[in-house]
Amino acid sequence: MDSRKSMNEITARPGNGRNARRSGDPMLGGRIRELRQAQKMTLADLAATSGISIGTLSQIERNLVSPTVRTLFTLGEALNVSAAWLIDPNNDDDKSDPYVVTADRRQPFARSEGLRKDLISPKASERLKGFYLIIEPGSGSGEEPYVHKGEEIGLVVAGVLELTIEGESRVLREGDCFSFPSDLPHRFSNIGATQCIVFWVNADI
Repeated sequence: MDSRKSMNEITARPGNGRNARRSGDPMLGGRIRELRQAQKMTLADLAATSGISIGTLSQIERNLVSPTVRTLFTLGEALNVSAAWLIDPNNDDDKSDPYVVTADRRQPFARSEGLRKDLISPKASERLKGFYLIIEPGSGSGEEPYVHKGEEIGLVVAGVLELTIEGESRVLREGDCFSFPSDLPHRFSNIGATQCIVFWVNADI
């Protein structure tokens, strides 16, 4: 059985249309719809492949909700593209340095209530994707664990991070590191009283 389908249904964080647009890329929903249609997939087809409900997919495509981190990974796998491509398919802009990402050129990867995740790896990095996460107190990836391909490694730069892997929770503080296979169900949250900042790398191997 596909591991994605064994997960409980993945949902995006709801909100009104205007707020959803402010929290993420207003072109993201249209990009997902165009890619789905180009592959001759109906909403029902994508729902069956991804395990995400038709209603949630419709809201994402209309930019009524901003997809969570795990939803982006799941949609990317279902549509045979990377989650990073869904965020920015034109990241190969000739003006960008293939080996350096300056602070003003970080690509927004995911935005949801209490979570900001920026893609910070340059375009020359094909198998390693680096992310800079800012997690507000009480926020995180969501209640349900998620899985995807590859391996993970990270460093807690500031704050307190609760990392749950296969149902076992660990508390990490500033300076602590972690690493695990991405196909293990995992989730994370900020259980501290201040912002949690994490440098996180996904390796597609």
